[in-house]
Amino acid sequence: MSDIFISYASPDRARAERLKAWFEEAGWSVWIDREIDLGEGWEQQIQNELDRAALVVVLWGPAARRSEWVQREASVAQQSGRLLQVHATGLPLLPPFDVLQAVRMQSWSGEAGHSERVKLLRAVADRLGKPLPPHLNVTTPDEALTAYHEEISEALELAFYYCARQVERVRLQRERGYGLASDFEEIGSSFTAMLALLRTDEGTTDDREGILHRLMEDFLNQLLLLAPDPNALT
Repeated sequence: MSDIFISYASPDRARAERLKAWFEEAGWSVWIDREIDLGEGWEQQIQNELDRAALVVVLWGPAARRSEWVQREASVAQQSGRLLQVHATGLPLLPPFDVLQAVRMQSWSGEAGHSERVKLLRAVADRLGKPLPPHLNVTTPDEALTAYHEEISEALELAFYYCARQVERVRLQRERGYGLASDFEEIGSSFTAMLALLRTDEGTTDDREGILHRLMEDFLNQLLLLAPDPNALT
């Protein structure tokens, strides 16, 4: 039985491996699907490890939102009260997981540090009922973010929320068999306005971890998948 089962989609393997390293440094046992033995029934082994783990950490990257496997594992963990979510995409989490708390790490690409690392480790320690080693329970200088412009952060929060809802609206239109390239014109204007806000003044750290660029990248990738005419976004 492992302390932690990590659920993720394959494009996020690097980030999943980093989570595994953090958790193991804290002294917790971790299971990840790369540990499946060759020739063994992989589906049954995954199910066994999922059922036995004390905690299931779901890494929600853009691809995980479309993964039936990740959604199924998240559902099993939610129903058994063992779910801990890492929100690692600029896109909104899909129902029913969007109403649950998640550690927000949208900007994280797998680097060794992140401003939410300590928060995540504390949450895992609390859920496991195990202590967090003192050296991991402190924010490093590189992870301490300062000098944010509050007004820019608030404006971007509203703008990204708006665009996220537009993505879901267009997705529903496509599923129902209609939608025009002109539907994207308003979204394109919003992206243009947000990109202008990425230009921070010298000496500030509004985009210290690249969070705004990563959010933008996730939005654009999703829109390009949905757009009847990708040129509508240029």
